[in-house]
Amino acid sequence: MLYLKCTMEVQKVVGLRKSDLTEAEASKTLLGNWYVHRFPIGRTHFFLFMNEVSLLSFVLYQGKKPVTPKTLPGMFLMGLNQLLAMKGYQPSVIDQVMLGYRDGLFSKPDSRKVLGCMNDLVSLYTAMVEAPGGIHQCDLTGIIMRLNAMPQRTLDCGTSWDAVTKLLRSS
Repeated sequence: MLYLKCTMEVQKVVGLRKSDLTEAEASKTLLGNWYVHRFPIGRTHFFLFMNEVSLLSFVLYQGKKPVTPKTLPGMFLMGLNQLLAMKGYQPSVIDQVMLGYRDGLFSKPDSRKVLGCMNDLVSLYTAMVEAPGGIHQCDLTGIIMRLNAMPQRTLDCGTSWDAVTKLLRSS
């Protein structure tokens, strides 16, 4: 079961009502639950997806079509699939990860610690996109890969990729 823990910003933009939100349960999936936030860089709005266990993250920018409760999970799944493929995971491993995410629900964030990590990532993504001149001049894939390879104190100075590898090996 996929739980997307959406910040108030995402709940508002996507059109989630209180009745659409459930209490998130401990995940039985390989990577666990995910947090979602929306933030602007210049005139472009990005959705930040971050795993609550490994802190693995990626951003997708919002196009012209509105994001809805029906499209957000698909957007997430395509982004995660692409991220794992870019890192070089075998299709069979990616399929195993995706298997647990066939059904999805929305919930509120429930960890200040994870939200703090997410806020740090928003600052880092913003700075790294703006530094070379904005979204049209930056290497967004390179930024995502670099941030996931950055040691994090929350992970005992390990990286998000290290944590993902550990989670996948323990399955």
